[in-house]
Amino acid sequence: MDNNSQRQIIISIGRAFGSGGHEIGRRLADFYGIKLYDRELVDMLAAQLNKDPRQIEQMEEKVTGKLFPGLQKNAFSDHDRILMDKMSQSDRMFLIEKKIIQNLAETESFVIVGRAANAILEGCPNTLRLYIYASDEFRIERIRRIYNLDSDQKAKKMMEDTDRSRREYFQYYTNMIWASSDGHDASVKSSSFGLDQTLEIIKEMVHYKLGV
Repeated sequence: MDNNSQRQIIISIGRAFGSGGHEIGRRLADFYGIKLYDRELVDMLAAQLNKDPRQIEQMEEKVTGKLFPGLQKNAFSDHDRILMDKMSQSDRMFLIEKKIIQNLAETESFVIVGRAANAILEGCPNTLRLYIYASDEFRIERIRRIYNLDSDQKAKKMMEDTDRSRREYFQYYTNMIWASSDGHDASVKSSSFGLDQTLEIIKEMVHYKLGV
């Protein structure tokens, strides 16, 4: 368990692209004094695979496999090991990343963004699983500003392409529907409240569900 917390806190954040999920995750991690795992997992995965983190980042949350049987309840089951040699690189990446996330959940408090973590951490104690979404107008404005795009059309295409990739990745590797209520404890529309108030709402959820 993380030394900065008297009890374990795990917060997983699924997010629609442009909704502010990463920023909210970072601010939650700062507030509770715990680690944030988002791009940090890229470095951990790259180290295990002995690859350049930039290569891993390009492949992450993209499906290139055809053999993966869906999310297994136990990381690296015998079935997983048998299939490892036949799997695509993205399939192997998912299994390794799944194991990393499950090991983290056994040892520390953290906030994790994306990575199908809400499915991987299903049933994990001391865990709050959230989904952050927002109106298209809110998301397009943020995407255009953050990525310095010169038109709403480009921002909208980026939004739709990224959401599609995340949906396909999630539904390929899990037994859940992306963004569905079944896979989360709560969903919050950040465009209705703004990021500051969304953060405060989530802190209340942490208090009531995790006792912190």
